[in-house]
Amino acid sequence: MRRVEGVRRTGRGQRLGLGTLGVLLAFGACEALGRSGIVGRAYLPPASEVLARAVRLAGDTAFLGQVGATLRAWALGLGLACAIAVPLGLLLGSLPLLGAAVRSVLECLRPLPSVALIPLVSLLLGTGTRTEVTLIAYASVWPVLFNTVYGLGATDPLAKDTLRAFGFGRLAVLLRVELPATAPFIATGIRISAAVALVLAVATELLAGFGQGLGIFIAQAQLATDGARDVLAGVVWAGALGLAVDTALVHGERRLFPWTPEHRAQDAP
Repeated sequence: MRRVEGVRRTGRGQRLGLGTLGVLLAFGACEALGRSGIVGRAYLPPASEVLARAVRLAGDTAFLGQVGATLRAWALGLGLACAIAVPLGLLLGSLPLLGAAVRSVLECLRPLPSVALIPLVSLLLGTGTRTEVTLIAYASVWPVLFNTVYGLGATDPLAKDTLRAFGFGRLAVLLRVELPATAPFIATGIRISAAVALVLAVATELLAGFGQGLGIFIAQAQLATDGARDVLAGVVWAGALGLAVDTALVHGERRLFPWTPEHRAQDAP
């Protein structure tokens, strides 16, 4: 057992090392391009200056307040999306006729870009957090919804038939078999939606151009005379937040559902 665990840790260490190498190569290329003079520093500062500015922003309480506003809208929008998508997905997956009836409507609504709805939602709800949360929820609901429906459809029919043979009703089958089997799919949908929600949070703030948030910081920085460094530093923060959220969710999935093929493959040497 210890040997297997050691092999798994070695495999994870190798993947981490390759990821770090890729980051260093990208950093070196950006640094070289910024210092080469091919692109003016006013438009593309060296990566070291951008990174230094991003680090200094960690001590700026006003900037951290902007980041906090973005994370608050992200959490509210993602939570609202999950609260809608999971029950609705279970309902549509449990009632195939209903799912078939509304499928065309859902497929019509899903491709609509949330940013295109900003004028309409702003007109209906006004500006501010309500509009941002609504747009985030709209964009984030689809991965969770369709993953829930798919996971429910992929449940082992033998396990359901076994419970029915012992006299368990529809609700008992849902709670004892279908929901636990669907949980890994729901978790994957939430992880995808978390990234979508963060993109929408920053993009909505950036396009709105007023209020609070990381997107507002980037929008205001691009109007400054020498604002490219701050814009790129804000982008670094957005990327770091996305990476932190995804890493936390992947770790949580691995801890909660270690038997799934995806995580067994990641743990394999």
